[in-house]
Amino acid sequence: MAPIKLGFVGLSSTGWAANALAPVLLQKPLSDEYSMVAVSTRSAESASASAEKYSKLAGSNVKAYHGSTEAIAEDPEVDLVAISVKTPDHKGAVLPAIEKRKDVFLEWPLGNGLQESIELAEVARRKGIRTFIGLQSWQSPAVNKVREWVSSGQIGRVLSVNWIGSKPAEVPYWVPFSNSRDLYALDPQNGATLLSIFVGHNLSAITYALGPLSSVTATSAQLFKETRLLGADGSPSGETRTVTGADQYSFSGILRDSGAILTASWRSGITTTKESDKHRPSLIWLIDGDEGHIRVESTSTTGGAFQIAGGHKVILNGKEVDVFEREDTLGNTGRAWQEFAKGEVGNYPNFDDAVTVYRQLDAIERSAKEGRRVETNV
Repeated sequence: MAPIKLGFVGLSSTGWAANALAPVLLQKPLSDEYSMVAVSTRSAESASASAEKYSKLAGSNVKAYHGSTEAIAEDPEVDLVAISVKTPDHKGAVLPAIEKRKDVFLEWPLGNGLQESIELAEVARRKGIRTFIGLQSWQSPAVNKVREWVSSGQIGRVLSVNWIGSKPAEVPYWVPFSNSRDLYALDPQNGATLLSIFVGHNLSAITYALGPLSSVTATSAQLFKETRLLGADGSPSGETRTVTGADQYSFSGILRDSGAILTASWRSGITTTKESDKHRPSLIWLIDGDEGHIRVESTSTTGGAFQIAGGHKVILNGKEVDVFEREDTLGNTGRAWQEFAKGEVGNYPNFDDAVTVYRQLDAIERSAKEGRRVETNV
C-alpha cells in the first residue's frame, strides 16, 4: 500500500510538533507508512526553514506553505493534514482541510470548548473524512493492560475507582512556573487550561479503560494567583503573570458501564525532583473489583502524563506485571500514527471520541462552578 502523503500544519523547526509528534514519522517503520510532502507555518520565513529541515530529514522534497491552511489543504498531493497549533487557532486551521475532504489529525484538544468541538466533529462527519485526535494515552501499554484485565474479568465486577494525579511544578505549564511562549494558556478563554489539556488526557485514559462517566459532582480551587515565567534557559526570569484559572480539581462520578464510583483529584504545585520528594507519587490509580484489584502508580515527573510517558508500575492483585516492551521505539505517539495507517481497522481516537471526553470535562467544569451534580449526556 502506498504511504500516506502528509501535510503538517504548525511544524516549525522547533516546538511541540517538531519535538514530540513528527520525529517518529521519519523513522522506520513509520517512514514506510507516511511520506511528508508539505509543511505550513505562520510566516514564509519559518515555512522555508521548516521545509528545508524536513526535506533533508525525509530525503525528499517538502513543500512550504504559510498563512491560511487553505493552500496546503488544496495541494492534490496531500492525503492527510496534520495540525498542531495553539488551541484558539484549531477551528480556523482544521476547517479548510475538512472542507477539502482531506483526512485530518488534530492535536488535543479538539476545539476551544465543548460547542466548538461538537461543531468540528459534525462538519467532519458530514464530509465523510477520517479524523484522528491526539489522545495518545489510548496507546499506553499500562492503560491497555488495565482495559484488558477489566474487560476480561480479571478482577471481577468493578466496584470503585480512585485516581490521584498531579501536574508537578517541574512541568512548566500554568502554575507555579510557565514557559514564556505558552502565556496564552493562562487565559481560560483560550481553551488550553489544566482541565482541558492535562485532566482531559487523563480522563481519556481512565474512560478508555473503564468506560465514560454518566454524571459528576466536582470541586475546583485556585491556590496560585500568579505564575513565575521561565527564560529560554529554563530558569526563572524574575517575571510573573497573574493567573485566573483553577489549579486543583476533585470530583466523584458514576461510571456508566459498571455503575462504580470514580473518585478523582488533580493537584498542581507539588515537586518530584527534590531529594525530599523522590518518593512522592505523581500518580496513584486504584481499581477495586469484587475478585481482585489493579494499582498503577508512578513517582516520575511525567507519571500523570499517560499520553507521552511510560514506566509506570502496574500491579495486579499485589503482583507487579511488566507491561512495557523494552525494544519498542515508537512510544505512544508512534503507535497512534501506526494505528491510523491501518485504515478503518486501526484503533485510534477520532473527533467523536474527543467530543465524548469534552462532554465529561464540560460537566466537571459546570459542576464545580454551580455546586451541583451534572449529567454528562454520553
